[in-house]
Amino acid sequence: MKSHGLVFDCDGTLVDSLGAAMESFNYALDKMGEPPRTEEEIKRYFGAGADRILTRLLGDEKKGLAAFELYVDHQSELALQMRLHDGVRELLERAAAAEVPMAVVTGRHARDLDVVLRPHKISDYFTALVADNHLPNSKPAPDGILLALKQMGMQAAQICYVGDSVMDMQAAHRAGSVAIAALWDPLVKPEAMLAEKPRFMAQTPKDVWTAFCDFAGRKL
Repeated sequence: MKSHGLVFDCDGTLVDSLGAAMESFNYALDKMGEPPRTEEEIKRYFGAGADRILTRLLGDEKKGLAAFELYVDHQSELALQMRLHDGVRELLERAAAAEVPMAVVTGRHARDLDVVLRPHKISDYFTALVADNHLPNSKPAPDGILLALKQMGMQAAQICYVGDSVMDMQAAHRAGSVAIAALWDPLVKPEAMLAEKPRFMAQTPKDVWTAFCDFAGRKL
């Protein structure tokens, strides 16, 4: 059995995409004849896919799904603007070279996850890509991490889950995995993350590798 692995959130952890996501949410709402929503109004539903978020914002599933189509189209237009966070590619390359199993568990729907990851050509690093529409329950439920573990052939205690939100930390704890708080995105609130008592607080992707090696008993 594989010894230890890394599982990542996507937005705000791997990809600098939160600002673009907010722009696409309000683009879709505007096209639906709705007023814009604030960052906090949208973020309260994070952990779920954009289809579920828009349904909750609009209070109507049919309208939510129509808005989701607009959202995906707009995300596709912005895809090339969404960069990997500094140090992420180097982290993935280092982990891959060390033969560390990796996966992504995200609140994104599979369709817009593909939109975000495709330009960066990093999907092949991951054994599993688990999106919100693959799951009965969104984060902070542990369903996504547990599904990734099944696909990786690993147990919860063998992996670190790296994420930038309170819901990521809660999902990691509920799954029984080690939580690493990713603090490098400008929208992250470190105090809120610290309150969730992650095992490690990572200021940079390089810090994730240091934390992982400490957890796994590996040499740096």
